[in-house]
Amino acid sequence: MSGLRVWRAAGAAGAVLAGVVAIAGCTAPPAPEVDPALRKAVQPVVHDALIAAQEKNGGFLADDSSLVATARWFCAEKIIEIRELEDGSVKVGLDMVCSELAARAGSLVEGSGVHAPRLMELSREGTGQAAVYRVRHQGSAPDGAGHDAWIGRSFSKGGAEMVRHGDWDGTAQMEAAARTHFRLPSDAPVTAL
Repeated sequence: MSGLRVWRAAGAAGAVLAGVVAIAGCTAPPAPEVDPALRKAVQPVVHDALIAAQEKNGGFLADDSSLVATARWFCAEKIIEIRELEDGSVKVGLDMVCSELAARAGSLVEGSGVHAPRLMELSREGTGQAAVYRVRHQGSAPDGAGHDAWIGRSFSKGGAEMVRHGDWDGTAQMEAAARTHFRLPSDAPVTAL
């Protein structure tokens, strides 16, 4: 075997080995496992808290006299992780999308909206299926500087990876709920204010 072939074979083997090491070293942390029963118990509390927070903040549609009577907030959320704390409360990490929507002339009109990761802390009274959950605190990542650091502090490594690189978008789910609420056809268009 010539010297050139040996170097090519060694180079190819080295490239393959480097590729294997790079792939093994770049694997994402595993996604957090969420107890389905606990998710089912906290989901309605989380959903209602998201809508209440957005209603408190208001929106653009309140400024349009033709839409103010029907305008309301709709939200969709994906619970990414739930961590049980020593005091019995739970921290719920989620991705959420909320939009202020109204109906006009057979279509949905969108005003204000937000899509962001959020962290909620819920108190728990009772146990098992009789447990009652209440939101104690909720927060979301700041815009701009500090956004990524907040995600890293607020979520587990796997949860942060899902928030940063996940492909979840609840817009279709949220708009379907709005169409049902306003009794619009399932293909009613969405227009911006």
